[in-house]
Amino acid sequence: MTREEPMHPPVDELALYSGGDCGLLDKWRIARHIAVCARCSAEVEAFRTADKSLRAVGAELPPGLNWDRLSEEMTANIHLGIEAGECVAPTRTAPVRLDWRAAIVMAGMSIALVGAWYLNPIPRHTNGELVLRPPKVELRTTSAGLELNENGNSLVLLHGAGRTQQPAMIVSSPGSLRARYVDADTGQITINNVYSE
Repeated sequence: MTREEPMHPPVDELALYSGGDCGLLDKWRIARHIAVCARCSAEVEAFRTADKSLRAVGAELPPGLNWDRLSEEMTANIHLGIEAGECVAPTRTAPVRLDWRAAIVMAGMSIALVGAWYLNPIPRHTNGELVLRPPKVELRTTSAGLELNENGNSLVLLHGAGRTQQPAMIVSSPGSLRARYVDADTGQITINNVYSE
């Protein structure tokens, strides 16, 4: 029976371990693995050696480099970049809100609906049945003229005061009334027709 070789951690995890940048659980797991695996231990040691040599090369400044001048230029460039970023920042648009005109339209519509509801006749209920009251329309003649009366509301079509003859009234069909007036002074004839449905 042969013993299987343990699974090796990925190279990027070994690189993070060598720099001390991996999590606590990964650090413990990789440390246990490299304690028994010579190949992964050599890989971690190679990463540590490369890191030390890069740090040594980076610590040496080139001759004639004025670090203070370079620091001021970098700070100025950072400030310039921040200000330029503010200039091209996306514009913020205000949220769409209803203005006073929309409020007036909505108030007008509300008033119209309430008025229509109030002015409409309410159906009556008798013995559980809905009974709609049909409009009662009457046409009649009076001494003043023709009168149309509907549910207690009346409209009178007056004839002129200069008339001396009694008007001729004609009922041609149910719901229609006709009156003819003759002006005594001018002889002009006025005909009024009133219809109801």
